[in-house]
Amino acid sequence: MDLEEDDLDALDAYQSIVDEVIAGRTEGHKCPSCLDDELECDFDGLRITLTCRKCGRFFEGVLG
Repeated sequence: MDLEEDDLDALDAYQSIVDEVIAGRTEGHKCPSCLDDELECDFDGLRITLTCRKCGRFFEGVLG
């Protein structure tokens, strides 16, 4: 699996959370990797960052 496929797999795992964070719901999302902790979600209108405080997995993206 190459890097691009890894990126697409990550997007699949986080897509519903990304959609909700963009819509303004930034709290209460569970980490799709460890399913054990709440994600720290930040969105500034252009850049989105989702970070699990427990396992350290994260997702970053830029809209546009």
